[in-house]
Amino acid sequence: MKTYLFICMFIACLVIGCSEEGVGDKINESPSLLADYTVLLHKDGLMTTALLNADSDGITINPGMGEFEMVPVPQLFYRNGSQIGFYIPEEDCSANFSVHDFSDGTAVHTTVFTEDLNCERDVKSVAFSGNKALLAFVVPKDSKEDDYFLRILDLTKGPNFYKDVSLAKEPIQLLVSNNKAFVLCLDTDITNKYALMAINIDSGALTYEVDLGTDVLKISQDGMDNILVSYPNLHSLIDGNTMILDITTNYLLGKEPKFGYTTSEYFGNQTMYYPMESGSKSSYPHIAAVYDFKENISILYIYENFLSLEERDLKYEIEDTTMVSYDAKNNLILIGYKKKGNSGKGGLMRIKPIPDPKFLDNVNLDGIPMELFPN
Repeated sequence: MKTYLFICMFIACLVIGCSEEGVGDKINESPSLLADYTVLLHKDGLMTTALLNADSDGITINPGMGEFEMVPVPQLFYRNGSQIGFYIPEEDCSANFSVHDFSDGTAVHTTVFTEDLNCERDVKSVAFSGNKALLAFVVPKDSKEDDYFLRILDLTKGPNFYKDVSLAKEPIQLLVSNNKAFVLCLDTDITNKYALMAINIDSGALTYEVDLGTDVLKISQDGMDNILVSYPNLHSLIDGNTMILDITTNYLLGKEPKFGYTTSEYFGNQTMYYPMESGSKSSYPHIAAVYDFKENISILYIYENFLSLEERDLKYEIEDTTMVSYDAKNNLILIGYKKKGNSGKGGLMRIKPIPDPKFLDNVNLDGIPMELFPN
């Protein structure tokens, strides 16, 4: 096991620029800025999409609606590359699970729990990979300990083709990688400690279990076949193939990158892009942050450092950051934000990262950005 100390957090000041290297995957020194994006939006309790076209003159909205079917904003969803899956419960205590692929506009839908309409069932997390959908859920019991299950469902065969795997501990979160389900579980009965279970999707067999201790915030995939385990004061990387703890990085007090608290994240090459709780660093609740796992540094793109007060309050009407993504083709950071008030409107801006940080352009959106998919 390798242990590192996260020493510094650099704050990117876009007015004077910065010289620190290591954040942003520098792919093209002279980008054309040509790009197409699909942005998933939250608008009046519904999810919709906006198709965006960008070039050196800025970003425009493509009036085409695409193939995405507008649905209620789900409490549970899971992103896997260009695909995103939604779990939406129904009034009869069944549920719908849909996977939409933004690379080709296709969608797959199925109904879940039609065999047992138990309204007390509590679905904790969902995931999918290929033709398999996974749901971790709890069935409460009055007279004994609750039952915990992982359902593995074949999306191509319908709701009656599934396998339920009994779990010894309460499931909290799911990830899928290399035909394995990684289940973050909590032993609520005895130790109150977390564990990471690896389950073969085809057989349903438990292949590994690793003790994670207490205070786990969440698990993520780092894009390098590792499972990232986030804690308030450190993070660990576990090899997704061997389940061996590889690297642990501790944070100095006040220098925490806080990516364990975010519900939205995007991974580049050993780099995470996410909305970070700003604390005293900004007047906005969340700001765009980029964490470099190779160098163990964070770069913060703070609105006050690259936009004037008039631009922030009147021109763009920024209230809070809702998503951060990355355009690898042009080496650009994309920041989605909510506008002030209850209008349900938002915007998206593009930023050049360090070492040559620069605000490039912005587009106003009829909805609040949740996720972005480069086309």
